[in-house]
Amino acid sequence: MIQTKVKSRAFLELIIKDLGLDRSPRIRKLFANSSEGLNGVSLDERIERHLVEALREKISVSSPTPGFFKISVFDTDPITSYVLAKKISEKFIETTREAQIKGIRQAGAFSDEQLAIYKEKLEESEKELARIKKEMMQSDIESNPVNASNLHYCEALKRSLNAEIERKNLSLKRLREKLVAIFGLVPTTDKIAKDESVKNSERRLMAFGEEKLLSELSEGRDVPDSEEFKKATESLRQRIMEIIRKEYGQFSPDLHSLITEYFYQRYLLDYLKFQKNKLDSFTEQFNKNMERKPYLEKEFNRVSHEVETNRTIYQAFLESKTSAQISEAVQSTNLGMRINIIEQPQKPLVPVKPNKIKIMLLALIFAGACGLASIVATEYFDDSFRSIEEVEKMMKLPVLGTVPKMASGFEWEKKKRGRMILIWTIGLVIFIGIISGVLYVYSSHLKSAGIGIELKDR
Repeated sequence: MIQTKVKSRAFLELIIKDLGLDRSPRIRKLFANSSEGLNGVSLDERIERHLVEALREKISVSSPTPGFFKISVFDTDPITSYVLAKKISEKFIETTREAQIKGIRQAGAFSDEQLAIYKEKLEESEKELARIKKEMMQSDIESNPVNASNLHYCEALKRSLNAEIERKNLSLKRLREKLVAIFGLVPTTDKIAKDESVKNSERRLMAFGEEKLLSELSEGRDVPDSEEFKKATESLRQRIMEIIRKEYGQFSPDLHSLITEYFYQRYLLDYLKFQKNKLDSFTEQFNKNMERKPYLEKEFNRVSHEVETNRTIYQAFLESKTSAQISEAVQSTNLGMRINIIEQPQKPLVPVKPNKIKIMLLALIFAGACGLASIVATEYFDDSFRSIEEVEKMMKLPVLGTVPKMASGFEWEKKKRGRMILIWTIGLVIFIGIISGVLYVYSSHLKSAGIGIELKDR
């Protein structure tokens, strides 16, 4: 991965920009003069491509041991290799740190965004949970006097109240008929309804009625009327009588009692209806609670789980944000760097190649091979006989005798050998020239192609 990053075009372009290689007048002039066949490609693009490829060939990344990496830069100029190695190592650390900080900031930004989202979700779910709790408390069975244990008594009490109301209605009907028979209509007066004493007595009756109803539901049995209730009803009757006497003073006392009883029974009927309405409301609330309780419990469990989930996620993003802030602070210093430079680049004292010893060994091997090849070739092209056996083998005849050569007979062989030596000498010179040309091309390939000169000039 490190080698891929170091040799990537984006990274090498950063090196080129920092060193200013693409702005070199010499390089720009060189590429401006060699623009044939490159129409459509800008000068800057061609220079960058060339420099990127040149730098790739000069960089080598190896791993001597696991977790450690060695970045080497090769160039014919020692200053060039030193500057490139120093810049590459520093830039690699810099870009790595920037990438880490960027990743941490992105994680922090994501955490901030999600933190706001889940904070809102948590607040909404907590509000919903509080609403459900409140509704459950309001619909709690204990807050309603009617419950499963006294439900049957409640129904019986309701029937009893209905019967009592029915009796009161019949009694009022008879009284109304008597009054109509006497007066032709039912006497009316607004003074009774507007009287403060009557109003207070009516409120006391309603309070006593509610208190009695709650006591009966709590104990599950009928509760007799209290002395205070009796006093309140008697006080109400006396006050109505006083008002009737003042309003209808021209009539006899018997008619006063009849009119008073009529209005008094109306207030008692309202008292019974108040108790019945209260009991109906308690029963209706109990039935609603029983119907809604499973739904509320289900919603309570669901919203409670949602609150815990949102709180857990919110806490996780909160910790992630804190961790990102700490990591960014650490990465901004050298404390958080997992990659650092163990050994700084140094200016090379001796070249790593070409290796002189290897060249000398290669020359010795080559010289020996050439000598051996010349001997083999001389022997191969020499057609003279060296022994009697070769003659007999060649002629298929026995040799009867040999005649030695005269001194003058060796002249033509000397000339032939001289021509042979001359040919081999010329061939060897040509071969050495070819090898020298190859080595020259190779050495030219090793040169920095302008990079070394530019860095040295800097």
